[in-house]
Amino acid sequence: MAKKPASKPSSSKADKAAKAKATPSQDMPAAASVAGAPGPRGFVRVYRQGLGDCILVRLKRKGQADFKLMIDCGVVLGTPEPTKPMKRVVGDIVKVTENAVDILAITHEHWDHLSGFIQAKDDFKPLKAGEVWVAWTEDEKDPLATKLKSELGNAEKALAASAKALRGMGQGDTADLLHDLAATTFGMGAAGGASTKDAFDIAKKMAGPKPPRYCLPNDAPFQIPGLNARIYVLGPPHDEKLIRKINPTKSAPETYALALDGGGAIPSGLVAALRLQEKPDNGTLPHRSDSLPLNLGKLSWSDDGAPFHKRVSLPLDIGKTRDFFREHYYDQDDWRRIDGDWLGPAAELALALQSYTNNTSLVLAIELGDPGKGDVLLFAADAQVGNWESWQALKWPGADPGVTGPDLLGRTIFYKVGHHGSHNATMREHGLEMMTALRAAVIPVDEAMAIKKRWGHMPLGAIVDALTKKVPEGYFLRTDKTPNKPGEGVVVSPDYVEVSF
Repeated sequence: MAKKPASKPSSSKADKAAKAKATPSQDMPAAASVAGAPGPRGFVRVYRQGLGDCILVRLKRKGQADFKLMIDCGVVLGTPEPTKPMKRVVGDIVKVTENAVDILAITHEHWDHLSGFIQAKDDFKPLKAGEVWVAWTEDEKDPLATKLKSELGNAEKALAASAKALRGMGQGDTADLLHDLAATTFGMGAAGGASTKDAFDIAKKMAGPKPPRYCLPNDAPFQIPGLNARIYVLGPPHDEKLIRKINPTKSAPETYALALDGGGAIPSGLVAALRLQEKPDNGTLPHRSDSLPLNLGKLSWSDDGAPFHKRVSLPLDIGKTRDFFREHYYDQDDWRRIDGDWLGPAAELALALQSYTNNTSLVLAIELGDPGKGDVLLFAADAQVGNWESWQALKWPGADPGVTGPDLLGRTIFYKVGHHGSHNATMREHGLEMMTALRAAVIPVDEAMAIKKRWGHMPLGAIVDALTKKVPEGYFLRTDKTPNKPGEGVVVSPDYVEVSF
């Protein structure tokens, strides 16, 4: 692979005018690509609809139609008039793919990756998908997937109750933040009452009666028909501990910045709280069950989640019947009460659950050329620390024994930057520093929207700095900014950025 683009872009007025009117890449003549090859082998188009992911990969096949992989389609809740950009995006996909994609991959159940299937539902009708790929976390027959889904379902109810209680206590700002975080995770408050599950259900049916493929990291690589190329599934790991590891730790700061609290995983007490069970009608406390749904009106204590042992605990509904508690805790002396203190960390709970879902992201790597030798395109979705860490031990059945997770990272020439450039979605030592062949990177992001939503630095400055140093000028792209001088083989339009390779 050549280390530099074949030529520098011309600075003539004619060339600048031509670039401003660049036509879609399928109409472009053969030209130098990111890899420096005499003609492009394919294209990665990353859409500029706002804060969200929608990606179209096209790989050229001799004598037949391009192989087409579509990854996600959404924009964050709160985007002004979101239907307009999503309809433009879907319209372009339908046109460029000529109404068909070989694979539609949906990485995880977040609104900013799925909303387009609701917002541009009619525009999707002409598009047919040969297959739909989702992560194993969507498989109802997988016990761990069922367990994780149960926890998230309980959390959705708990967050809705928290927001309602906060408003009742006059804490509207905190309730708004909580609602916004919950909306990102579950789609709560979306137009027409649609949820992320509704959008996901539509996406899963894009291949007609053919059921989705539930992807596992130990699946054999998928050989792309008509090409010396294959797709590897890197994540999410089928490991509860790694799924729960969402942040770097103080003792092992694997990313480019620590989380504010330095925490490395979802606290066990929080997990236990999400598994609180219903009390039976007779009022007794049965043994714990991880599978029962959460009923906020009939919560019982949990051995590993309650702050006090049952011997020194009194349920609130019983306390209200006792004269002493009515006099000193319920009718007056409100300062003594702590039964509403659980509302304090509600926003932290929502953030943790948002990251929890991110860490279930389906991560794909496309290898172009001979196994163990070809260039790699990496699509990390919103994978966070535990997901990234799991790749270090990956090998695939039926694959070249030299192909491992670290090997694929070492041959990566294109990186779709994880989770809009957030602090815990690009590993350092076991991630970007291993990408010694990296030639191009794209962050789907809208920094202004992230600030508006009070999400902090997105993209993180340290990641932007690292990519700026690592990737050649003109090949590190952000969808919220237009580069001054795009690299050779890079097309920038109002609706997308596209890199050829």
